Formats: sequence, C-alpha cells, structure tokens
Amino acid sequence: MKLKPIISILLLILTSTLAAQTSYQLPKVLYLTTGDGEGRGTISDGVVLALQSFNKLGIFVRLENKSALLNPKVLNQYQIIMAPTIRSYHDLPLPEALTFLSDEEMNNLSDWVKNGGILVSGENIGRNTLNGKDRLIDKDILDKTTWPLAECFGVELKEINCDNFSLQADKKGIWNGIKKPFVKTPWRLVPVKISETVETYMNQTDENLSYPALTVNKYGNGKAVLLPTFKLLHPQSDGGLSTENQIDRFYQWIVDMSIGKRVYPLYVNPWKDAHTTVYCQTFDDGGTPEQYQRIIKFINDNKLPTVFFVTPHIRKDVQLMLEKEKLISLQGHSFNHPDFRELDYGQTLNEFLLNRNYWHKNFTGFRFPYVSNSFWGMYVLDKSGFKYETSIAANNLDFIRGSVVPYNIPIFKDDFFTSLNLLEISQIYHSDWYFYQKVLDKEIDYTATLQKEDAKRFKEYLFRYFNDVVQPNKGVMVYLGHPMYSGINEITLQPLQELINYLKSQNVWITSANTVAERWNKLKDLKISVTEQGNSVNLEISSTSRLEGLSIKLLQKPEKVVSPIPYRMVERQKEYYLILDTDSTQKITLYF
Repeated sequence: MKLKPIISILLLILTSTLAAQTSYQLPKVLYLTTGDGEGRGTISDGVVLALQSFNKLGIFVRLENKSALLNPKVLNQYQIIMAPTIRSYHDLPLPEALTFLSDEEMNNLSDWVKNGGILVSGENIGRNTLNGKDRLIDKDILDKTTWPLAECFGVELKEINCDNFSLQADKKGIWNGIKKPFVKTPWRLVPVKISETVETYMNQTDENLSYPALTVNKYGNGKAVLLPTFKLLHPQSDGGLSTENQIDRFYQWIVDMSIGKRVYPLYVNPWKDAHTTVYCQTFDDGGTPEQYQRIIKFINDNKLPTVFFVTPHIRKDVQLMLEKEKLISLQGHSFNHPDFRELDYGQTLNEFLLNRNYWHKNFTGFRFPYVSNSFWGMYVLDKSGFKYETSIAANNLDFIRGSVVPYNIPIFKDDFFTSLNLLEISQIYHSDWYFYQKVLDKEIDYTATLQKEDAKRFKEYLFRYFNDVVQPNKGVMVYLGHPMYSGINEITLQPLQELINYLKSQNVWITSANTVAERWNKLKDLKISVTEQGNSVNLEISSTSRLEGLSIKLLQKPEKVVSPIPYRMVERQKEYYLILDTDSTQKITLYF
C-alpha cells in the first residue's frame, strides 16, 4: 500500500519533466548612442565592438538616441537595451547624454524591464534631470523617492570617494580584477544598499571598505545590469578597461541572460545560405579606357558582382562600357566631386540630385569623394531614399575605426540629433591608392620591380584584413579600388586576383553592397520565437518580406525536421545550418 503514493509522486515528476518547456525569442538589441567625432556618422570604439560581438552571436543591433525612451512601441521591439553612460558615446551638449533623463523616460525603461527586457547601463544613468539638476542634492542619495530607476536596479546609490578602490575578480570570470585607478574621477556613485533580488558579480574595495560593483537585479520578468563604469565595455586601446575577448564574453553572458536556459541552442546566421562572411567589390571612377577594360575583364572572368561609384566626369565611351555590363551596378559618387564637409544643405542636395539626373538612375548607394562624409551629406542621403553609403573605412588592425558589421547611422549637429535608416557598410581602410600611389609621381620610374614590391604589400594587407578582422567577426569586407591603380597592369591586379581565389575556397558570400544593404534591412524585421519541449524545438519564423537562404545555425544535427516549406540542412565545420526561404510566418519543428 505504501508503494502507491511513491509511484504517484514519481509519475507526477516524470509527467512534469516531459511537459516542461522553455520559450524565448531570439533577442534584438537597441543600443543608445548619438555617435562620436563631429556627428558625421562615426561611432565609438565600444559601439563598434558591441556590433561585432553581437553579430557573431547572430543578434541584430539597432542604434538609436535616447528619444526612443519616450516611445514604448519602439522599446518593445527589442529584448536587450544597452544604455552607456560615457561621454564619448554621446558627443553632444550634456542634456543629450543618458545621465540626463526625465522621470517619464526612466519609468518607461523600468516598465520595459519589468515586462522581460534586459537593461545594461552605467552607474550615472538618469542622475540628472533634463534641466541639469543633480538628483543627489535633495537627499544625498539616489533612492526610489529621488530616482525612478532605483527599484529597477534594486539599489540605492551614494557618491563615495573611490580613489583607492580596485575591482575584484568577478563571478563570471570575465575580468581578473582591475587595479586602481579604474576611473579618472575618484568620486563616483556606488550601491550602498541592495535589495534581496540583486546578485552581486563583482565588488569594488579598498583596504577598509567594500561596495557592490557589477550587479544584476531581477525586476519583474526582466533584469537590470548595473556596471561600476561603462569603461568595462570599452577597449583598452582607447582608454577602456577590457580586451576584445572580455567584451565578447560579457555580451555572450547578456544574450544568455535574455534567452535563459536551453538544451538545444540555435542562432541566426545573418548571411545567405550559411555563408559566414561576405565580400563586396567596389571601385571609384578614374582611369584610362584600357584600365577599365582590364578591370571589367577581371570582373567577368571571376563572375564578381561589382559596384562602381560614379560622377559625370567619366569619358562617354567608358560610361557605355560600364552600363552594358550585367555584373556591374552604378551608384552615386557626387556631381562635382567636392569635399562635402564644406557644403551647406542646399549645395549637398544639389550634388545628389544633379548626379542622379545626369545618369538617369535612382541611386540607392553612395560613397563620398575623398571619403569626406558630412552631417548634411548623411542627412540628405537618408531623406532622399538612399539605402547605404560606404565611406567610413573599417580598420581594426592598427586601431579600431569603422565596423565590419553594417549599422544604421546616428548623426548630430548643434542641438539636433537623429538616427537614420541609412546603413553604413564600411570599406577597407587602405585602398589600392595607398599602395600604388607612386604611379602619380612623375619623378619616379614606377618599374615592374617597384610594382611587385607594392603588390606584395597590398596582398599581405588584404589577406590580413580578411583573416584577422572580417572572418573572426563574421562580417563584410568591402574592397575599394580604382581602375587607375588596380588596373595598371596584371602585376597590380594580382593581389586582388589572389584574394578572390582564396575567398572562393572559404565559406564567403561574394555579392554586391546593394544586396548586403537589402538583406540587412530585411533582417531588421525578422522575428524568431522558440519553444523547447522534451526533444523537440518549435520555431515560429516571421518575416515581412521574402528572405532567401535564411540560415539558422544549430550545434547538433536534428534527427527529423517537419517544415511546411522546402529546406536544406548543411554542415559547416561541425556546425549545422537549417536553410530555407521565407516571406511570411512559418512554423517548423526540429526533433533531436
């Protein structure tokens, strides 16, 4: 008789286990920034690394400014919000930084976390009101009566002299501990009281005192992560505290936090047909008909989709030559080839309109002459319907500049700031001009020997850039060439030919910048909801437009796939990819 209750309990446990399920949505990230520099579309090193880190995890990132905090509909499209409180991420008058927030903005942010979002921010978020008042003044402490984010983060903050403080090693093992001084200003906000729902991952200490540093608060269905300083997510090479590897590991943790525990991990691969990287070939105008012919032959021999950025200053015979080629797309490069930084709004608009009218083409891509992008240039491109531009060169070899991941462009000027739908698809930092410019020096006999030396250096650069920057970040390599340099002869063209031969042996999607921009904009609207139950994984994939070759990376091969639409399963380096075309809502079940 005593066995019956035991058996019943065991059956109940077994039934509960079999019925248990995990449901989540593959997250998207909203990163709040106004950009840096002169407000012309460049972004800080930390934002570049965030884009690249999330891209490796198949996570789409949108850049916005803090005006998004007043629009709950926008916030609800994202599962992770990065809210950096660091000056170089908001190079505007101080009220535009995230340290200056209204009660309404902070209440919306708190509600978003309560509904399931993951918020990551620095200690000064919302410290000041919009009119500049320090919220500490009234009570000398930030609590729920003075700071609407207090319950969200589960802390009360007080300003403490941290001159002799260091950061201890964290529980996640991301940082080994950072010795003093880890910030320039000794007086900083630190948690002096934490709620029971807060977990502390790192402490900041001196010989006598210890305060929580990195904290995570469970608030409603979401979590709020508070950093002791946002420089933890900024690279050491630019005044930050972390290596790229440490930053990668932190973002992996945040993504895992958003998704929760899962048995069968899967990720979106952004590129078509399980390709892990992309190559786009582009040329600016300039050169003789013979040099253009050499480049065109190279394009056709290798079947390479190629974009030429053009002005009206090309010879008529060359124009006809380019326009008849099926693999070549023409895009805008201005009308008079000016330095756009010297133009006002009207002059900028005329440059775009005159060039479009001359070519009778509705250009969707653009490259600024001398890669001199400008505020008005970016603004007018966006308002004129352009989809992308490619002037902010990516380096990341000698220093961090530009991104190998496409991003929508934030701009600012004076008191005006906005985030554009215009995409930046960054070109390589050193074009062929950098290596072959001796051809312009009339005092130098540019012999075959000199050309071979320069070609060798160019090849080394191209291969290093792809292998060390593009491939690790699963990004895009945009070649920038000119017929008058790459097309001098077969010697100067050889580095590009060897690069193409190598890329064809790798898992690289060779396509045009036009196609990359189109695909990236479609990924913005892609939504994938996942439910794990037992040995099955149910996917609900929603896309507002046709997305060909959608690739979902799996860490193990399913035994069975049930899909209402055709699919393929391919293996790449012991990883499996489910590939399909979708243009609506599809429900697919994987059995493991």
